[in-house]
Amino acid sequence: MAVEERRERNGVASGSFRGAATRVPTLILAALLALACSVPVAANLDETDANRAIVVLERGGIGASKERDPEHEGRFRVSVATGDASAAIGLLAREELPPRNSPGVLEALGDGSIVPSRLAEHARWSLGVAGELERSLRAVDGVLTARVHLAVPPRDSLAPEAAPERPSAAVLVRHRGATPPVALAEVQRLVAGAVPGLSPEHVSVVMAPSAVPTSPGGELLRLGPITVTRGSAPAVRWIFGAAVVLNLALVGTLLFLWTRLRRAEASLAELRLASESERAGKR
Repeated sequence: MAVEERRERNGVASGSFRGAATRVPTLILAALLALACSVPVAANLDETDANRAIVVLERGGIGASKERDPEHEGRFRVSVATGDASAAIGLLAREELPPRNSPGVLEALGDGSIVPSRLAEHARWSLGVAGELERSLRAVDGVLTARVHLAVPPRDSLAPEAAPERPSAAVLVRHRGATPPVALAEVQRLVAGAVPGLSPEHVSVVMAPSAVPTSPGGELLRLGPITVTRGSAPAVRWIFGAAVVLNLALVGTLLFLWTRLRRAEASLAELRLASESERAGKR
């Protein structure tokens, strides 16, 4: 009877040790997966726009990564940590990223009807030229958005000798910081050079500055695979240290449980031999 009771107690203890040793790695794996979760905040971007989005997010104190967009071949997407998704979306919206898609001349003229009118073709041509100019202005480092409005009156085919109306243009450039990244005269020459008959003095340009996004903790630092602000780096180091200590404690606990388990198995083996010997003696 005593042998049976000892066997039952050792069996219960070994089962609890096995359960604890199985649950601890599962909990650690679940915690690591939760820390590694990230969500995309911008998708279907070309590489230039994806790089700009990462620069804006990191200036705002949000770590971001660029990766291939699996849903759009040759395009990219930007991902951030799950907890930073809301702030990242708001920051990209303030910076107007990704930028509005401006059709070029080929795209605009490709949408015409089977028998287009001269007025419709002229309007689509103006839209395409404006889109090409917006793309050129956005390519300048520091320019966030650009809008170009062209007023180019079509020539009257019924009165070819009549003096054509003077074309004009209006440009709105939103840039980062207080200093414009491109001079006003250069914008005027760029727009005037793309429209026949348009002189630079008839191009109105408005430069709208936008504040540079900054984070309360300052610039970002890389701590291994994690990006943090300089102000939060000490706290993250303390967290890493605590994680190392916790891991060492878990390893020590597992070794202790493994030792107890081995002893329990040895005791069970001895009890099994004693029980078999006792049964053989009774026979």
